[in-house]
Amino acid sequence: MPESHHPHSAAAHSVARFLPFLSWLPKWRPSSLKRDVAAALTITALQIPEAMAYAELAGVPPQAAFYAGPVALVLYALLGTSRQLVVAISATVAVLSASTVAALAPSGTPRFIALTAALAMLAGLISILAGVLKLGRIAQFFSESVLTGFVFGLALVIAIKQVPKLLGLEAGSGNFFERLWNLVTHLGQTHPLTLVVGVASLAVLVLLGKLLPRLPASLVVLVLGTVVVGVLGLQGRGVKVVGDIPSGLSGPSIPDVGLGDLLKLMPGAFGIALVAFAEAIGPARVLASKHRYEVDPNQELIGLGAANLGAGLFRGLSVGCSLSKSAANDAAGARTQMSSLLAAAILALVALFFTPLFRTLPEATLAAIVVLATAGMMDVKEMRRLFKLRRTDFFLAAGALLSVLVLEVLPGLLVSVGLSVALLVWRASQPRVSELGRAPGTLDFADVRRDPAPLTVPGLLMIRPNEGIFFANATSLRDAIIGRVDSATSPVHAVLLDLEVTADLDVPGADMLAALKESLEHREITLMLSRVLGPTQRMLDRTGVTEHIGAKNIHPQTLNGVVEYLSHRTHHAKAEWSLVRDGLHRLNALVEEAIPAAEEDGDRRRLEALRQKLARIDDGSSSRE
Repeated sequence: MPESHHPHSAAAHSVARFLPFLSWLPKWRPSSLKRDVAAALTITALQIPEAMAYAELAGVPPQAAFYAGPVALVLYALLGTSRQLVVAISATVAVLSASTVAALAPSGTPRFIALTAALAMLAGLISILAGVLKLGRIAQFFSESVLTGFVFGLALVIAIKQVPKLLGLEAGSGNFFERLWNLVTHLGQTHPLTLVVGVASLAVLVLLGKLLPRLPASLVVLVLGTVVVGVLGLQGRGVKVVGDIPSGLSGPSIPDVGLGDLLKLMPGAFGIALVAFAEAIGPARVLASKHRYEVDPNQELIGLGAANLGAGLFRGLSVGCSLSKSAANDAAGARTQMSSLLAAAILALVALFFTPLFRTLPEATLAAIVVLATAGMMDVKEMRRLFKLRRTDFFLAAGALLSVLVLEVLPGLLVSVGLSVALLVWRASQPRVSELGRAPGTLDFADVRRDPAPLTVPGLLMIRPNEGIFFANATSLRDAIIGRVDSATSPVHAVLLDLEVTADLDVPGADMLAALKESLEHREITLMLSRVLGPTQRMLDRTGVTEHIGAKNIHPQTLNGVVEYLSHRTHHAKAEWSLVRDGLHRLNALVEEAIPAAEEDGDRRRLEALRQKLARIDDGSSSRE
């Protein structure tokens, strides 16, 4: 009977891969409603003030946050594979959006808003396409060290754009240093009441965070700021407020932008898709590990892409992952995305009926919320750790940080990606090889740098590349091998190359092996290969390298190559005899083990042949003695 259910089960599993909510929604029970509502209220309490602040950061009206929020939460909840991750407007994505669109339209204008929505849709489509093409591993090529520096620099850029709002000053323009200089030179024009509101908002945020960490401090400060300014009429005394926020939700509509605009938005859309995924996949994996389930990186790309596509379609802005909201969601007891679905409903109710309450919300309070949130993005501790552990990683992080400060956000992102790619190429091109020797008392071959040190075979240089051979490292690997041969303290008669880790040889790699054979032949040195995998062997055959090196010089195991080398030696050193006699002892045992166990006698025959060859070497030695 169970067998009859297998096709149905496999089909259901296949559908659930593309529609992840089918794996948790049927199992959801009303008994979980209480904790899911608590988690949803927590998400909403954190979402409203930060989303409004980040919307202004992106250069669009606060209501855009209400347009984007519900649909993004719903689409990710249905199509994402993390059960606790919360999708929301993030500071990083908001600044990337603003810097991309600012080159095409003035901030806050209808055209700017339309381009922002189009950018979100474009980033969503790119992310979905990447997921369909199974490019989920792409975030692995974005160095964590470089990302640390990029986010640190981005936090400084965000902060320098918000500080003028805390002081009641007009914001400057240009890069971080130009804005900083403008701020310093205009400090004398600070608006006292705005400064009081901004500093008070910051102080309450910090105090609540320390004294009552479970309280949604941002929402409390937002309500207090709105009430105080409204009651005291501070907006009439020069304190800038958000003003009227239209009630309701936007219907779906395609942004009115041209093909030329889309092409200009493309670099920023790629940047948003990459950064949103890089920010999300780490926390998603941490939460999945904690609760013992798996996340699918490719489906995460689709889920994030759908969230962005929906946010843009409903006249919102690009979204990403919120680490703070995800952590709060998890702490509140959420075990499925039901909490996000409920949060979307609550957020929609606020948008429909309660936005007039935010009319006297001071911009200085929103700025304070952003500044404190970005302070957590400035990871000084991690920068110090990189400096102590590996200066190369620190300088890469510092380079990414400076590129954002000097070049602005989008060019800084391109520099950061370039640094990651350059680091990847540089590391891939470095020849990482191990010289092998026989581990004492065994017939195993290991790196001579181990302790106790394996014993080398005089005249035989055994090398194992520790990474697959391909075009980027082929030439440097050949040079490293020739360098070891030329610098050897005693004559080298043969080089044995262990190719176990080369799973798929390319043409430049095969050509390098042919060239290596030529270089060694000029030095009267034999090249042998061992542990050649099937795909690599086929490439050697197709390129003619097998014939060039000689099939007799390609061995299934490193030991076979060593024995072959020893069998052609007329005089043997003490270390060689040690290996021969240890080999005979060990092979005798292996042959005896293989005889009763093997269904086919192929393994036994190979071991027996190896034993006989070692025995002939030993007999030759005895007769000469």
